[in-house]
Amino acid sequence: MIDPSIQQRYQSACQQASYNLLRHPQATMAEQLNQLAKEVAEDEQRDVYGSGQLIEDFEYQIAELLGKEAALFLPTGTLAQPLALKVHSLQTGKTDVALHPSSHLLLHEQMGIEHLWGLNPQAIGDPQQPIKPADLKALNAEPLGALLIELPMREIGGQLPAWDSLKEQSQWARENGIRRHLDGARLWQTPDFYQRGLDEISALFDSVYVSFYKDLGGISGAVLAADTKFIQQAKIWARRAGGNLISLYPEILAARRGLRENLPMMPDAVRYAHALGSALAELKGVEVTPDPPQAAMFHLTFAISRQRLADKISLYVQEQGVVILPLPRSGDSHRAVCEVTIGRNAMTQPQSFWLRHMKQFIATL
Repeated sequence: MIDPSIQQRYQSACQQASYNLLRHPQATMAEQLNQLAKEVAEDEQRDVYGSGQLIEDFEYQIAELLGKEAALFLPTGTLAQPLALKVHSLQTGKTDVALHPSSHLLLHEQMGIEHLWGLNPQAIGDPQQPIKPADLKALNAEPLGALLIELPMREIGGQLPAWDSLKEQSQWARENGIRRHLDGARLWQTPDFYQRGLDEISALFDSVYVSFYKDLGGISGAVLAADTKFIQQAKIWARRAGGNLISLYPEILAARRGLRENLPMMPDAVRYAHALGSALAELKGVEVTPDPPQAAMFHLTFAISRQRLADKISLYVQEQGVVILPLPRSGDSHRAVCEVTIGRNAMTQPQSFWLRHMKQFIATL
């Protein structure tokens, strides 16, 4: 754990900083609410328990974007994903789920997939590499009801499997009667790498989850997309799990706005990340994963303790007014890993600006 005093110092310094490498500009709550008020057409009405033109039109828009028959807007991905796997389990009569060791469901959800949803996760593949077809072929497919694949893979720097590998994995699951679910929390970043549309990527999967706050700047919220029968069952389970809120219109308005404003620039963000990450890999004192970056994100590893790096980062932001890194998300007494996600903030400056500051920062370590 990073010392709370360092976290507080970092957060305070970030609020005063003039430049930020990470994500998109962050509006204040008042600014964001004013922006959303301008989003509302005169004839639009708030959604009520998942019904109404506002939410239904947005769900249709996302379903069409992903090439699916139907979609369901949900408050969180932590609900959307195990819910999807539960429906797949009921449809196949099997409770085992194959997923990567770095999956969010295994690392960050208090094992709700087991304790709440009654499913049996099987971690497969190398923890530092995307799942490969050989990993699947080594499995006993008989008890598997679903296969979960994350694109891109957040915990290992945004790595992506090659397109042919992805197709082979999807085909293996289909041939073995295993449902395919896509953890697409950051799916918006992938079309540039694959040179394919979101619908073509999603076509390899039976169900797809996407998030609206990570890359698109929304407040919160997720969509689960699949065929109509699947979504009908998902609505029942969302109700059972307390996810059928009386109204979600602020989240829907923010998601709609973020989709319109931030999705079109994602290919530029991916290319910027690729170039910046490749340049950073030339510096001594830092390791870039993957090298080169494959999505609009990458990880930077420093040979320094997590606590010490956090202190150095906080001090740099205080002194320079430049947010060059987030606090480390993982590490130990010998190494620390920071996650860099590229958005509008980074792209306001030439890459030479961030390289200069990174060199200056590394010199302080």
